[in-house]
Formats: sequence, C-alpha cells, structure tokens
Amino acid sequence: MSEESYWTQSARALLSRRRLGGLTGSVAATSALLVACSSGARPSAGSGSAGPAAAGAPKPGGTYNAAIALNAPLDPQLISQQPTEIVAGGVMSRPFRYKTGSDPSTILNHDPEGDLAVSAESPDGVTWTLKLRPDAKFHETAPVNGHAVEAEDVKATYTRALSLDRNPNRGALGMIDPSQIQAPDKSTVVFTLKYAYAPFRSILASPSYSWIFPREALAGTYDPSKTVIGSGPFTLDTATPDVEYVLKRNPAWFEKGRPYVDSVRLAVITDTAQQLAQFSSGHLDEVQIPSNDVETMQRDNPKAMLLKSPPSSGANLYFQLGDPASIFLDLRVRQAFSMLLDRDSIAKAIFNNQYVTSLFVPPNLGKWSLRPDQLDVATAPFYKFNSAEAKKLLDAAGLSNLALKYAFTTNSSGVDVGRNAVTETVNSMLNAGGIKTTAVQLDFQKDYIDQGKGYRQGYFSKDTVLFGASQVFTEIDDFVFGYFDSKSTQNQEHLTDTAVDGMIAKARTLVDDGARLQAYLDIQRYTAGKMYIVPTGFGYAFRMVQPRVQNFNLGSDNGAVVESYSKVWFSA
Repeated sequence: MSEESYWTQSARALLSRRRLGGLTGSVAATSALLVACSSGARPSAGSGSAGPAAAGAPKPGGTYNAAIALNAPLDPQLISQQPTEIVAGGVMSRPFRYKTGSDPSTILNHDPEGDLAVSAESPDGVTWTLKLRPDAKFHETAPVNGHAVEAEDVKATYTRALSLDRNPNRGALGMIDPSQIQAPDKSTVVFTLKYAYAPFRSILASPSYSWIFPREALAGTYDPSKTVIGSGPFTLDTATPDVEYVLKRNPAWFEKGRPYVDSVRLAVITDTAQQLAQFSSGHLDEVQIPSNDVETMQRDNPKAMLLKSPPSSGANLYFQLGDPASIFLDLRVRQAFSMLLDRDSIAKAIFNNQYVTSLFVPPNLGKWSLRPDQLDVATAPFYKFNSAEAKKLLDAAGLSNLALKYAFTTNSSGVDVGRNAVTETVNSMLNAGGIKTTAVQLDFQKDYIDQGKGYRQGYFSKDTVLFGASQVFTEIDDFVFGYFDSKSTQNQEHLTDTAVDGMIAKARTLVDDGARLQAYLDIQRYTAGKMYIVPTGFGYAFRMVQPRVQNFNLGSDNGAVVESYSKVWFSA
C-alpha cells in the first residue's frame, strides 16, 4: 500500500468516526481552526430558495438563531481569537465596518464603510482626522445611561487598548501613540501616528481591535468583562454560559428602522453533529458545514441556501523560537516537519478536494496572499511530502529519536469542518516520520488564550509543537506583523529576526499600493523560506441558511451581527 493511499484511508476513517474530544493513541479532538466566510475567491450560492437577495419589503420581528461553540467573553480587548467576539460585536460599534450586500462576494473586498464615523482622511498617512456621526449614542445602561458617542470615547477606547497589559492585540496598534490622540471637538478625533501607516482605515474597521467603548470603561466606573455597553444594533439581554447568549434589538440604533429582527439567540453548541441536526430540524437559521457533509445536508435541506467561500484561516504547526535551547531554531528541523505532511492526502480524504493549497497568509486576502507557485525554487520542495528526505534532515540535526508534546485546542469555530481529522492525521504523520508525540489537549479559553498569556501568545515550552489556527484578520499587515515581528504581542512563536523586522517596518510606511503589495509578498517569501510557521492548507467554507431568512448578507466573522444579522428579516 502506498503512503498516499494509507493516509487517505486513515484520514477518511478518522473523519467518519467524528470523534469530539478524547484520545486513543493519537489526537481525536478538534484544533483551534477558524473557518470563516470571508475574503478571497468569490463565494458562490447554491440552488436553495433562500437566496441572499431580499424578497419583498422587510418584515420586522422574530428571533434569529445561530450557534457558537464556546462561551463568549464580553470584553473584546481581552480576546485575540474569533468567533468569541461575536457577542460584543453585536452590542458595540466600530468607527468603520465592512460593506456587505445581496451579492455574497461583496464582503470579499473588505471595503470599509461608515459605522460611527463618516470619514477618515490623511494627507500623509501619519495624521488622520476622523469625523463622527452626530446621531450615535450608547445604550441606556448605567453608568453610561445613553450619552452620545463622542470623540472622547474613541480616544478612551484606544488609550485603554494600549494600556491594558492583558490585551493580546495591543502590539497590532503600535502605530498609535495614545498621547497623540486629540479630541478638538465632540465629533472630531485626530490621530498623529508614530509613522505613516496607509491602511489605518482597516485598523478603524477591524472587528478585532476597534469596538468602541464608552469613556467610562477607561475611567474604571464599570467592568467591561461583566457588563458590555455599546452603541450597536443590539443590547445584551441574557448571558447564560454553556447555554446561550441572547441579544435584544436596540430601538435607538442610529440605523433607523433596523435591525428588523427582535432578537438574536446564540446557542452554545459544542458538537458538530448536533449543530447540523439543529439546523435540519429548523432550530438554527444558519450553520457551517464540513465539506464531507454538504451533499447530505443539501439532500436533507433542499430549500436552504448554500454558500461556498474561501477560508480565512487554516491549520498550522507553530514552534517555540524564543528559547535559545529550542531545537526548532535549526531550520532543518522545521523543514523536516513540513516535508512529513502529506497535504494532498489531507485535501482528498478530509476535504473532498474542497481545499486550497496555500501558505501561511490565507487566500481570503487575494493578491496579498503568496501562492505556492510564487515560492522561490529553493524553497518549494520543502512544502512537498517527502518522508525520506525529512528523516535525513532530522538525522543531520542529530534528532533521529525525537520526542515532543503535540498540543492542540478544543473547537472554537462552531463546527468541526474536518479539523478533528486534520488534527489527528497531522499527528499521525509526524509519528510515522519517527517523531514520537504525546498529545496535550488545551482548553481554548484557559490554556490557549489565558487573558493574553496563553499558547496563542507564545507561552509554551521548547519541547512542544503547537497545532492550531491562524487568527482571522482582514489586513495583510495584521498577519505579517502580528505573527513575525519581534515587537508584536501576538508573535505566537516569540520569533526575533531583525531582517524580517526591518522588512515589516519599511512595508508599513508605504503608501503606494503597488509598492506595498510587492513588499508584503517579499516578506512572505522570506518567512516561507525560513519555514517559521508550517501550514497544512485551507479547506473551503460552506454555510447553509434557512429559506425563511431574507436579505442574508455574508459578513465577517466577528462583525457578523451588525454586517449580517442586523439586515435580515423572515418570510411569512
């Protein structure tokens, strides 16, 4: 039996068992992979009757039912991974949000449109003047009590973000000097950045960084981890961990007449099969679907709309590069790990070939994502399956009998879209290559996030290889700075490479799009050659929406409530 057919059959067997949690010799739990209907190639809608386009006039009322796989923290400045921001993202607003439309490909462009702001202008990429809309106000919740959203609130939000040691995202805001944020009047905010940063509007639209708090959060007059106060389309009605989060329509939202639904219910459902069953029984209005279940779900739900879109995250191996005693500082070791992965078999067996062979930056960023065919000829072979050469590299590094911990997380994305099988298959491939692993299952919140001090931020030992997700971002600089720059608080491997630091520092100042594109592709070629992060690839994302849902606009993960759910209504 060939190696390829062996892995194909093994992976299919793992997938068919559909185990969630537990360990039997290898890994049988899901990874921290984040499947999103985000940018990249254009998504397509299936033949169901619940098309994205609206049918008739909006009909107010009803509850929109969706599911999340984990409890959702309420303070987005203490979170570094979607989709746990979704509750806060339904209650709060950003200066900008992403444009969506009846055409599901609209979100792929990630074009900012006004949310709390009406404009953000800069003559040089350094000084940015933000103008706020005059009709936005916070919810009628003490101690804020519905006061208007003003420049001081925006200033307080970014000051707080940069002053919180526990904020895992603060490094991505490094271009902002909080002492140089001015509020000359109630509707004007002026940022004087530390350096020219052309994509600053993307920061202001980011569903990871830019949910605007009332100024009382910075003053400490309420605890945002216990009370979420915003100016968004919904208020938080009830939060019942392990059961559900219920958002209630905000009648005073500045988008007059919306949202159309009375409430959004986010049920905490950790089991993939249960989510699919809840959708088929009509208890969920949307669900993500593993590629191998698409045919069955279409048969069981012939009137539902099916959306296919390129992934915004994928599975990767991460190494500890901040410890001088780490074996992973040897490039040969990282190359060997990559060559032990049979990505073609993963694509065929687990994703039914609904799979994108890509490098670290996911294909949802389009031209900004380096493709394998753009690799240097000296680098490309190390992304091919070749167990014999991998073993030679390990032998040359003096690591013929390597034993490590293989750490992975429980599901965080809502549905296991084949990642349980990928997690276990990757571990099996490493073992087949002579690497003895001990599986370590991590709790997503307690171990992986740990309020900014977890595995996600690189706090793991040198004898551990971590299998997990790339965070979902919508701007190329978030990926390369966040994961590879030594100054980033999101540098998952604690990498320090002065060459890549210099490349990133230059790229961040470039205003010309053509020059920026080339600079970021060059950074990716460099980091791919260094094999700092080993990708396994990306499966396409599939989502089903019930036929009763009208005007469904595909949105970003963390911003789905305002970008999508605030626009839907139900047919009679």
